[in-house]
Amino acid sequence: MPPRISLLLCLSLAVLLPACTRDAPSPPAAAALPPFDGDGRIGWQGVLACADCDGIDTTLALSRSGDRREYLLVETYLTEDGGERFVEQGRWRRQDALIRLQAVDGGERVYALQADGRLQPRDGRGRRFALRDDDFLTPLTASAGL
Repeated sequence: MPPRISLLLCLSLAVLLPACTRDAPSPPAAAALPPFDGDGRIGWQGVLACADCDGIDTTLALSRSGDRREYLLVETYLTEDGGERFVEQGRWRRQDALIRLQAVDGGERVYALQADGRLQPRDGRGRRFALRDDDFLTPLTASAGL
């Protein structure tokens, strides 16, 4: 290999190699749940995107009583005919900035808690869904007791 090509190859590698070893971006800082220090209930509401309807009117309520953490998720698929309502319940847990919902029937949903208190739907690994960057549930007021 001619010296000039070897030099160019070495310089190219010197520039590209550090880019390959950069640390992955750090995950977002775990936001604090809105006032929910003891037992109580907190909720979020919003209209999420839907592929075959006008939107999904969504309300999510998390409740905590001692070690017991439960959720209630109500989704209404908005259509010209009115809408179809689905209710899901189960247990929830916090994993850094993610809230994982485990349904009674075994299904799992994941939401990312944003710094401003909103929730964004995520896939099972906590990654954003393509083309759904504007999907958020907005916090409702927290209440003490159940």
